[in-house]
Amino acid sequence: MTDLAKRLALTSPIAAIIAIAALLAITLAVACTTADAPAPPATNTPAPATATPVATPMPPASTPTAAPTQAPTSEPSPTSAAPTTAPAATDTPAPTATTAPTMPVFTLIDGSIARYKVEEVLARTGFKIATGETDAVAGQITFDADGGIVADASRIVVQAATLATDSDRRDGYVRNRTLLTDTYPEVVFIPRSIDWTAPPPGELPDAQDFTITGDLTVRDQTREVTWDANAEFGADGIVTGFASVQFTFDDFGMDKPSVAIVLSVEDEILLELDFVGMMSPR
Repeated sequence: MTDLAKRLALTSPIAAIIAIAALLAITLAVACTTADAPAPPATNTPAPATATPVATPMPPASTPTAAPTQAPTSEPSPTSAAPTTAPAATDTPAPTATTAPTMPVFTLIDGSIARYKVEEVLARTGFKIATGETDAVAGQITFDADGGIVADASRIVVQAATLATDSDRRDGYVRNRTLLTDTYPEVVFIPRSIDWTAPPPGELPDAQDFTITGDLTVRDQTREVTWDANAEFGADGIVTGFASVQFTFDDFGMDKPSVAIVLSVEDEILLELDFVGMMSPR
């Protein structure tokens, strides 16, 4: 074998070894690179995880902030309630003091009787006073602090259809022809002024005579009339008395009864009231 051949024979194994060694080095380098490659992704993944816990502590921070907000709100509550109650208590007695000067009210109660009287001459019995009465009467009279009448709060009403005499025939005529009670069922008196000696505030008057003037409505006619009256005032507030007023059939546009058994009827009608009432402050 020549020297060149010998050199080649020796060189080939060495070159193979070097090539193998180089290949192993490259393989190791790739392996190391691959092992190091996952590290960056692992580093990126925790980054959002780290952001999440940072956001989580935020709610606790807002919770303590709300606590002080409620604290001042609850503290002024009692303070604001105190002034609210105080004026209420102050205002309540004020109206009571204003209404202290009482206004007496006289109210009719059971036992009052209204009646009418008309003089007539009958064919068989001669002179007679026809008397019709009813206990269907109610109402009140309100007085102001000076003893005058408060007309808007005063009214006395008689149910006309209930007026009855000793004759059903007469009663039917009066209801259907004279008073027309189907159309005008009530006789109404609105008192407007009184002439009397008014008692001091808070006291009842003594027994006395007096007059009351006001508007009397019979059917569809209203006229001013004046009643003559007297009354006794009991210590228990019960008032008893009598009042009367006189007018004519023509005053209220009424026709006098005209039937065969009635020879004549006087023009004047007497209206009376036996009253029982209670005087009390309003």
